[in-house]
Amino acid sequence: MSTALSFLHKSGVRVQKILFNQRRFYRSTSETGSYSLLATQDMEVDRPDGTFYEDSAGTSSSWYKATYFNSTTNVETTLADAVACKAAESEHYTSVCDIRKQAGFEDAFGIKDETIADYRDEAENEFEAAVVSIYTIPLVPKPKIVRQIINLLAAGNLLIKEYGMEADIEISKSGQRMLERAYALIDKIVDKTLKLVDDDGSPLTLKTSTTEASTSNLYSSSDDKGELFNIGDESFSFKDPSNPRS
Repeated sequence: MSTALSFLHKSGVRVQKILFNQRRFYRSTSETGSYSLLATQDMEVDRPDGTFYEDSAGTSSSWYKATYFNSTTNVETTLADAVACKAAESEHYTSVCDIRKQAGFEDAFGIKDETIADYRDEAENEFEAAVVSIYTIPLVPKPKIVRQIINLLAAGNLLIKEYGMEADIEISKSGQRMLERAYALIDKIVDKTLKLVDDDGSPLTLKTSTTEASTSNLYSSSDDKGELFNIGDESFSFKDPSNPRS
């Protein structure tokens, strides 16, 4: 070799030379349509899952292709030979990349994107189940605060369930603090002290308001006849089912 390598290599270790040093990403509105260049990224050769690119302007109907490119010789593989893939990230509240950052795993390439995506699905399901009674889901548009809640839920569970048993107990504590913050925000949304807004600051439409009530279904004694409480602090007592005219 005419010049030294950037990193040390032990004697006998195989060194592999690749023909390209970058990836080019293209987007189209249809699978067979015309693809426009979005970005040229240096190849992440040490990343097992390949080079990552996040298209913040993409939609669920966007299609993508990626080619290999040599920035020295300007040689590029044929776009026609690249496999077209449809986007899926726009259907989610946040990206796998953002959850990695929340958990502090930007360079932890041993943690597969598929693993993080599973925790994202769990977090999104948990959030939607909590707010479905007051908002129509999925939320459109997707508020920024919801993105942060999903990041906290997914990263917190990832840290606790996957890495909480490691020697560093702070990993588990950090994950627990994320979950506590996420649940506190969800509670505020459910009790309507925290209203969700769009990018322009306009509140998202709530479902038709109804009277909220809770009750005990037990009739055990004269002291407990199944009281019904509503949000107006009014109280009612059920009749004895065995003596309805009492």
